Amino acid sequence: MTAPARLSLNQATIKYANLADALRLTAAAGIEAIGVWREPVAEVGLAEATRMVADSGLRVSSLCRGGFFTLREGAERRAAIDENRRAIEETAA
Repeated sequence: MTAPARLSLNQATIKYANLADALRLTAAAGIEAIGVWREPVAEVGLAEATRMVADSGLRVSSLCRGGFFTLREGAERRAAIDENRRAIEETAA
């Protein structure tokens, strides 16, 4: 049985799998999309992660995670905003 086309596996579901294993396991399960986390992407580098995803044939449904906008004004809040901007740039890749 194949998974519904809109089904996506969040990489946190298989938290201890590296990106290569997560992509392989997701595809093997017949799931067509994966929500990747930024840390495993950073481990291999953005360019390599992009190539790996393309080679896997999977779609990326989300890039996790951002947020932390509830911090008070100041350096921590500015750092959180900058980090979210980097996540948006990564998503464009």
